[in-house]
Amino acid sequence: MKRDITPDLLRRAVAASNEGLVIADAQQADTPLIYVNPAFERITGYCAAEVLGRNCRFLHRDDVAQPGLEVVRNALRRGSGCTAMLRNYRRDATLFWNQLGLAPMHDSAGHITHVMGTVVDVTHTVQAEQRLLEKQRELESSQRLLQAQALKDSLTGLYNHRHFAEQLTREWNRARRERLTLSLFMVDIDHFKRFNDSHGHLAGDERLCLIGDALRRCFARGSDLVARYGGEEFAALASGLDRHSARERAELLCEAVRGLTGHAGHGEMPPLTISVGLSTVTPDERLAPEDLLDTAERALHEAKRSGRDCVLQASPLRALASAA
Repeated sequence: MKRDITPDLLRRAVAASNEGLVIADAQQADTPLIYVNPAFERITGYCAAEVLGRNCRFLHRDDVAQPGLEVVRNALRRGSGCTAMLRNYRRDATLFWNQLGLAPMHDSAGHITHVMGTVVDVTHTVQAEQRLLEKQRELESSQRLLQAQALKDSLTGLYNHRHFAEQLTREWNRARRERLTLSLFMVDIDHFKRFNDSHGHLAGDERLCLIGDALRRCFARGSDLVARYGGEEFAALASGLDRHSARERAELLCEAVRGLTGHAGHGEMPPLTISVGLSTVTPDERLAPEDLLDTAERALHEAKRSGRDCVLQASPLRALASAA
């Protein structure tokens, strides 16, 4: 048997709702609230007597820079409904996330007389989403860190041997396409093992970091590549330098390292010097990256045999001969 929906039943249904329900009078100035249900009182902490006659903007207090509020304002100007996510504040000033729904109510002539709103506390859902987003950001940050660690030497922060070898091939191919020169600087700290044995590994590590910083300063162009090649050996790669400019760059590096003497912080220290092997070539079909590496390494060995603390530059003919 069908029964009619009575006004009393509707009132009891609205009162029993778990969602906050409000009605505002759109025909009065400032659209004051004329009804709030018990769920609204539970959610906000305000009793009906405190809020009736007020515009519901008191719920966002001074937190007015919210995209959701602009959504609400635009809907009210258009006389349409909307859904917006708002930061609202309870009577005790605690924040809650309100999924607000607004719907205009019309009279028989089609004029808006009232606005009905639903207030849904979705704080737990928003907080769960925020925690999930934060964990995702932490995971992405950890992944970036792991990727960086896979490319970098943990002590000096320079690129490691593996990454340098990969980039050498890429830079070789780029220089070949663009017909640029490519200069490889192989750098070795003089008498490092003797120093390590005499002063300890901490002092040795400090010297490695000093050399790494000097290399960064001398090879600071965006296209330059600097790496800790292994042990006390470093490598730097620079494109677009002619032989004379590359030699000057290597000499400046040696001079900069000599100026680091005594900065290790362990009292009286022996002079800090390096040996540099340098090779400059213009890549073509007769050469490979290994040729550049081989000539630079052989030049480094000759620099060390020549007394160290010097630069030895391989001739272009030696690079071509190695490719024959």
